[in-house]
Amino acid sequence: MLGAAVAVALLVPLVAAAVSRDDGERAPAAAPSFQRDVAPILRQKCTGCHQVGGIAPSSLETSRQAQRWADAIAVAVKARVMPPWPPGPASPDYVGQEARQLTAQQRSTILSWEKAGGKASGPGAGRPRRVKLDVRPGERVLNLNAAPAYRPTAKGGATDDYRCFLLDPKLNEDVYATSANILPGARSVVHHAVLFLVPAGTAAEAKELDAASPGAGWSCFGGIGVGGGGAPWITVWVPGRDASRLPDGTGVELPKGSLVVMQVHYNLLNGSELDRSRAVLTLAPSASGLKPMETDLFTAPVELACIKAEKGRLCNRDAALAELGRKYGAASSSFPARLLAVCGQDASKPKPSTTSTCSRTLTRSTTIYSIAGHMHLLGKSIRVELNPGEATARVLLDIPRWDFHWQGAYALKEQVKAKAGDVLRVTCRFDPARRHHGGHGIPKTPRYVLWGEGTTDEMCLAIAQVVRG
Repeated sequence: MLGAAVAVALLVPLVAAAVSRDDGERAPAAAPSFQRDVAPILRQKCTGCHQVGGIAPSSLETSRQAQRWADAIAVAVKARVMPPWPPGPASPDYVGQEARQLTAQQRSTILSWEKAGGKASGPGAGRPRRVKLDVRPGERVLNLNAAPAYRPTAKGGATDDYRCFLLDPKLNEDVYATSANILPGARSVVHHAVLFLVPAGTAAEAKELDAASPGAGWSCFGGIGVGGGGAPWITVWVPGRDASRLPDGTGVELPKGSLVVMQVHYNLLNGSELDRSRAVLTLAPSASGLKPMETDLFTAPVELACIKAEKGRLCNRDAALAELGRKYGAASSSFPARLLAVCGQDASKPKPSTTSTCSRTLTRSTTIYSIAGHMHLLGKSIRVELNPGEATARVLLDIPRWDFHWQGAYALKEQVKAKAGDVLRVTCRFDPARRHHGGHGIPKTPRYVLWGEGTTDEMCLAIAQVVRG
């Protein structure tokens, strides 16, 4: 899911047009000082990922490292691909986006430094300070440790491993989670991670799944495999992110007897290091009167035919559907038809398209606090809109250049109040030709791609954290 998450491509996966455009920036009159001007920017914006043992392919912690990568840094900054910020200009403002993006002055400083030779000296940028956990009066801290350690693996040349770990908070009373953070054990391979809530009613199902799989946890591409795939989120972690609180006055309900599943996405392009990630939550008592935060999922069908130049047995939709059932079970092979029906399309006559969309009418008044989009390896773009085509239309999320390796959830600076009858639409665009030029583990075998749990299948999904009313 999610995700959110982090690229492991080289520092500058650019196109010439992006590099050459004039973005109107002007270099300062004098060359900036590396230690005074440039190093603080790298520490604040870059070394959370670009550190020794981090998920990024190069470290920028020392002066020598920064000088070595000066040209690449400038190219990436000029093209606005680093630091990565997937939402496009059509998106609204999100909490914390200033910390993820460079200001015009910061961009100008880096470009001027590189133009003057990119020289660096002194101790370098180092790593950003870790944000301390914010524990409010009346709250307690809950540490959830995954045990034992797990070494990620993948079959058939794949470069991604999704593993779910069952964590027992041992709750003997109802509580609210008011903040949550995931602390990866092996930062170089942990691509992103999501905490899911498993209510007491499906706790036995999760325990059986865990017991049936050898070693730590179980394989869980896509969803966690518990409760029909609709388990609510507690939090998502991507490299560079520290502990974050839910908006004041809200909390995720953790009922008595419920469990937590930590789904970790491992990026095997960076190796296969032993990992023992853990989570830290702050809990408030049920009597605190917080508004319950819930997770809504908005899905659209995926029907991607082979392109004209492709041939093969799995280019036949029925064969691809049967393969889906063989890999994930009968429920998975029936899901594409159910999605088509829910979205008002004829499930008996599916029409392949590189654009997937679905509109859903809200049945209750809802306040939207955060939004996320999710696709897999063939995704090009995703947009989530409220009341499209109406006078009250607004974009909740627009990612014009989708990258599976950069995912996350975005908290709206201004929560959006929607009423019963409002329409939320998710639209995804895909490119099956990425099988031939996309890299990053995209399988080259031609096939008709449907909604499925595996990374090599596809999804079109909007995820909203909401409060009713």
